[in-house]
Amino acid sequence: MPDIRMSAALALLGNGKERGHATGRHSAALAAAALGVDGICAGVGTGPQGAVLAWGTGTVAVAVEGLEFTLGQGPSRDAVIARVPVLVPDIDLPDQTARWPAFAYGVTGFPVRAVFAFPLHIGAISVGVLTAHRAAPGSLTDAQLADALTLADAVTVLLVHQAYGEPDAIASQGPDSEPGWEQPSTYHAQVHQATGMISMQLGVSLAEALVRLRARAYTEGRLINEVATDVLGRRLHFTAQND
Repeated sequence: MPDIRMSAALALLGNGKERGHATGRHSAALAAAALGVDGICAGVGTGPQGAVLAWGTGTVAVAVEGLEFTLGQGPSRDAVIARVPVLVPDIDLPDQTARWPAFAYGVTGFPVRAVFAFPLHIGAISVGVLTAHRAAPGSLTDAQLADALTLADAVTVLLVHQAYGEPDAIASQGPDSEPGWEQPSTYHAQVHQATGMISMQLGVSLAEALVRLRARAYTEGRLINEVATDVLGRRLHFTAQND
């Protein structure tokens, strides 16, 4: 039997009341409370380009997703690749820091100790990832894990409708929308454009250009989107000497 707060969140998702409100703060807040976490988010998309945040609550969730995108590593990305939940009760444990050294180091700047990532998919088709975080270490209980898996199924349906059935739902950003929550056609677009420019500047493949861009962002301690903006604005030019 789901937690009463999770039941309320699932009801909101199931009856479509949260479609059209891109971040779905109400259902996400209820779900986070039921799971005993401080923040939760989900996004459409897989692969190296990262997921498009389309449902959730909390600016920390946005920042953590940006960190994973910048570094190209982390629990959410592994969950998508392996197609199984990645549950990290304490990111500071030696085995976790060894698994994601850059992410474990970078996330120390956020109130995040536990991370729980669930792949979103319909059959063999990957849709995205659902990620929850908590400031205090600790595992999910069996009941919370069952609720999280049920939530993942409901959010998968929501995101498919938002991204493919109702394109205006994600695009209709209100004045209270949080930074980083954008529609699939534009999210991280500057990164892809900058990758193409770097590829031409260095005469390398797009894959290698993205690696160079990520490395530059990491060494400068910035998000990859910020460095990409400098490339597009002609304030940063990649050469064999400065890269």
